[in-house]
Amino acid sequence: MICYAILLASYTTLVTSITSPTILRIRTVDGSVLRVPLPNDDPTSTLSSILTSVGVVANDNDNDTTPLKCQVGLPGRSDCTTLDISKSGTDGQKTAEELGLKHGSMITILPPPIDKSPQDVSTSNTNNNNDDRFDPFPDIAKSTSYSSASKRARALARGSRSMNYGDISKVRSTMHTVEPQSKGSLLRVYVCSVAAARFQNHCIVNTPTSKKKSSSKRKKEQQSQVENRIALLFGTINKERVNQGPKKARTSLSSSVEDKMCEVGKVHAIWEPPSQKGNDKLYDEDCLLSGYITSDTDDDDSSKKKKETPTERAIRVANYLGLQPIGWIFSYTDEDRHTDDALPVHGRDAIIGAKLQIETMKRLGRETGSKFVTLALDGRVGACEAFQLSDVCVQMVAEDVLPSPSTLDGETSTRYMELKDPVVISGEETKKLDSVLLLVNMAMLSHVGLYSGGANAPAAGNVKRGSGALLIKTRKRLLAAINDDGDSSKIFKELCDFDILLALDGMIGSTESEKLCMLVRKYARGQKKGTVLDNHLKLVLSSALGG
Repeated sequence: MICYAILLASYTTLVTSITSPTILRIRTVDGSVLRVPLPNDDPTSTLSSILTSVGVVANDNDNDTTPLKCQVGLPGRSDCTTLDISKSGTDGQKTAEELGLKHGSMITILPPPIDKSPQDVSTSNTNNNNDDRFDPFPDIAKSTSYSSASKRARALARGSRSMNYGDISKVRSTMHTVEPQSKGSLLRVYVCSVAAARFQNHCIVNTPTSKKKSSSKRKKEQQSQVENRIALLFGTINKERVNQGPKKARTSLSSSVEDKMCEVGKVHAIWEPPSQKGNDKLYDEDCLLSGYITSDTDDDDSSKKKKETPTERAIRVANYLGLQPIGWIFSYTDEDRHTDDALPVHGRDAIIGAKLQIETMKRLGRETGSKFVTLALDGRVGACEAFQLSDVCVQMVAEDVLPSPSTLDGETSTRYMELKDPVVISGEETKKLDSVLLLVNMAMLSHVGLYSGGANAPAAGNVKRGSGALLIKTRKRLLAAINDDGDSSKIFKELCDFDILLALDGMIGSTESEKLCMLVRKYARGQKKGTVLDNHLKLVLSSALGG
C-alpha cells in the first residue's frame, strides 16, 4: 500500500511537471501585473518575444535616445538586473535560459523618460516654478495643473493598456471643485451715494446734434449715450454689530461680548482712472490693471526710479488719508444681464475682479486683501449691486484655469465660460462654467463717504472726467475759501474730496501733499478744533491754483 502511494505521488509529480507551463509575471508601468506563460514553454525564447506576446512592444519609437528598459528579478535584491530592450540594444535577444527565468520570475517594465518638446519644457518649467506663483488661498491650491498631470499620466501608461484607478484619481485631484459659497469675508458694504452718483453721471455722454436744427429743438431731441467705465474703491474695514437694530437694555451684569460682531467695508472715495476708452459694450479694464498690477520684474528693478503711474499716485494719496483699496466698480449697459435670473457680474467681470483681488492680497496680505468687493452699476439708471468673489474663483484665476479676458471680448455674453482645464461641478467633470457659481451675495447699504465732497458736492464732480485736472470753477472756489480768514473750516469742507486732493498732489508735490492730507484727515474724522492751514500751505496752494 505504501509503495502504491509513493508511485502515485511520483506519477502525479511527473505529469504535473510535464503538463504545467512556466508562468512569468510581468509588471507594467502602471503597476498592474500580467501572468503569461513562456512561449511554447521553450527556454530559448527571447525576452522581446516574451514581451510581444502580451502586447508590450520593446520599443515602438525610432528615437533610441529614450530607450525602454526592464528589470529581471525582484526590485531591491542583488540578483535584480536592468536590461536595455531598445532596438539598438542586444538585451532583447537574450533567451529565458540565459536570463535565468523560471516559473514565477518577475519582469518589471520601467517607465521611459518623457520626451520634452519646447512647449512641454515651458509647461514643466511653469509647474516646477509653482513656488514663485502667488496662491491667494493655499488650502485649495493645486500643485500642478490638470493638463500637466493628465499628460504625465498618459506618458507613464505608455506600453500598457490604460491607466488604473489610482492614476485616474491622482489626475482628478488636480481639478478644482466649484460649488456655491454662502459667506464671504465681509458681511456688508457701505457705498458712498455721492461718489456712486458721480460715477454714474460720468458714464453718460451727450452726443452732438445737427446744426440745422434750432437750439430749443436741439435741446429737446438731444440724446445721451452711455459709456461703460471702471473705477477703484478706496475705504476702510470696520467692525460693527451683526444686528443693527435698537440696542438692548443693559444692566450692570451685561457684557459687551454678548453682541456678535462682523466686519464690513466702508467706501469713502471712488477713483476713476483717467483717459478711459470704454464704449457702450465693454469698459476699459487695461487702464486700471496695467497700473495696479505689478510684475515680478518691477520688484527686481525697485532700485531704479520709475515714473509714478496715476494708479500708484492715487494709492499713495489714499494711504495719506488712511484708506486702502477695498474693491472696484464697473458699469454695464447690457439689457440681457438679468435674463434667466442671471446676476450682473459675468465671467469676464469675475476674472478682472479676481486679478485685482490677487494684487490687493499681495499688497496688503492675504487676510486683509481678501476683503475685496465687486460693485456692478447699471449705467442707464444707476442701480447698483454688490458681490464678493468666491475663494475658488480667485485661486483658479491665479492658476490660469479661467480664460483670459481678451478672449471673451468678442462674445455677446460671458455668463458661461469655456475653461482651459475641467473642473468638478456637482460630481461631474466639465469645462463649461456658469459664472453665477463664482459669486457670493452680500448686503449693500448707503452712506456719505468722508472724502466724497459731501452731500452738496457737484453731481458732475470737481475735476475733468478725462484727465482728472481741476475745473476752473473749482480753482476759483478753492482760492476764495483760502482767502476767507473769517471761516477756516470752509477750505477743509472743499478739500474733503479725494479727486481734489489727488489733483493738488500733482501740483504741489508729495511733501506738501502729505501734510495737507493729514490735516484733512483730522478734520474729516471730527478733529475740527485747532485744525487750520498754516501760512506756508496757504501760499503753496495759492501759487498752485494761480492766485
